[in-house]
Formats: sequence, structure tokens, C-alpha cells
Amino acid sequence: MAGLPLSQAIGEYLGWLELDRHASAGTVEGYRGDLRRFSEFVGGDAGIPDVAELDRELLRGYQQHLARLRTGTKGARRPLAISTRSRRLVALRSFLRFAARERWLPGDLGATIDVPKLPERLPKPLEAADRDQLLDALPHDTPAQKRDRALILLLLSTGARISEILRLDRSDWKPERLWVVGKGDRERVVQVTDKARCAVEDYLTAREDHSPALFIGFQPASKAASSNRLTTAGAQHVCRHLAQRLGIPAFHPHQLRHTLGTLLQVSGVASAASFGKIREPLLPATSPFGLDQGRLAEASSRAS
Repeated sequence: MAGLPLSQAIGEYLGWLELDRHASAGTVEGYRGDLRRFSEFVGGDAGIPDVAELDRELLRGYQQHLARLRTGTKGARRPLAISTRSRRLVALRSFLRFAARERWLPGDLGATIDVPKLPERLPKPLEAADRDQLLDALPHDTPAQKRDRALILLLLSTGARISEILRLDRSDWKPERLWVVGKGDRERVVQVTDKARCAVEDYLTAREDHSPALFIGFQPASKAASSNRLTTAGAQHVCRHLAQRLGIPAFHPHQLRHTLGTLLQVSGVASAASFGKIREPLLPATSPFGLDQGRLAEASSRAS
């Protein structure tokens, strides 16, 4: 396609990312911002009227620009974080490969993008003593407390991402077989312990609203609202509030996922290599890692 403006090419790429690749809204917006910065660097449509005018020299210049970029206030300038550089270049590389497939570019310029390697960060699970204190002292008197208890136990039981749990509707709740939808709209079955199952049932029984969401916020107007789905920020607040109330170190929902992952390793259910793939489907009924289901259930029960 001759004469395709860079901004239009980026727009078509983002549409493909959302509709064909089923990328999350957060991913699409993140890539949009990263590619906007690249477009500004090359001069936008005024400087590069046609996406076909992108070349290796320009891309090398952009990589050097990111490496030399400094952020912060005057007197406290520091290099751009490696994670930020890496994210911006990953977005650019993906766009360039898409442009090559669409024949907007003569070749795959994405191969010229050198993405800095990020230092490996090990997940930090809850300490055993803090986990035990949390589980022993979870209050469950009010509907909101029942919700918090159900949320914590379900996260510890399944090892699911908080986004996967919060997108569930009441109609999705099947105590005998719970499916979650992860990245790329991939579905998998997750392990639910008896303790977590009972906590969710107790919470649902206490609800008097008509929201379709499995987990809801308990604002004053929620009873009349047609939908009051608990947000990720709301779930993070739940974790902070519980930590403060129980006198344990602050934690976030993602740590509960890795708490189970650590128990799986300790129990010999999953190897360190498979735990390193925790971003992939974890804890399905038929495991991609060939896990022993009896030991899997035991480790899940220990976590929750």
C-alpha cells in the first residue's frame, strides 16, 4: 500500500492487536503510547509521510535515543529504566513485523530491533507465617467480609490471575468445575479447594444484589446497581486493608498466585522450570506440565 501515513499504519496495527490477537485493553493502550512516542521521534506524518520510508538507520537512531534518554527533575536525571526501553522496543518490533506481513515494508525491519534483556525478578510469595495468620484470622461476618474471604481463598486455591477471577460472572461459578479466561481469551480449568468453594458459596448466599458479577464492590448504591463489578484497584485495596487489620506485611493479589506456585515447587508438584512459565496456563484439571493431580490438590489445599 503506497503512501500509507505512519499514523494510519499504527492505527491499523492496533486494531489488529485488539480484534485479531485479542490483546487486553491495557496492552493496546500501552502499545499506543509507545508507538506514539516513536512517531513523534521520527517527526510524525510530516517527517515520515509513508511508513515505507522507515529504514534501518532511522530505527538505529531511535534505539540510541532511548539508550541516551534521561528522565527526572533537573539535578536528578537518570537513564530510562531498562523495563521501559524494553517495552517500547517490543511494541515497535511487533508493529514492524506486522507492517512487513502487510507488505507495507520491503522486509522485516523488526529483526533489527535489539531489545535489552531484563534482569530476572523472582516472584515474592507470602511468608508461611503471614499466610497462616491471614487464613486463620480472615473475618467473615458481613457480606463485604465474606467477599474478601472468598476472594483470598479462591486466589490461593486456583493460582489464577486477579483479572481472570474478577471477570467471572455468577453464571460462571460452577463449584465442581471452574473455568477461567486468561490472556488471549484462552480458557482453562482451575483447582478449587473445598474451603475456597464453601467460602464462595457463603458469600453468594449473603448477597442481596442483582449484579451479574461474581465479585462486586459494596458501595451504598450497589444494591440497586445492575452491575458493580469489583475492580483490580478494589481487590488491591482489599489486600491492603486485610494486611493492615491483621498486622502482616502489605501484599497484593498477584502474590497470592505466586504463593501457590511456591508451594507447588516445595511439594514437588511443579518444577522450577514449569513455575517459570506461570504466565502460561497454570493448574488446569489436565495439566500441561504433567502434574500429579492428587499432589496438586494437596498443595492447593495447603495454600488455602
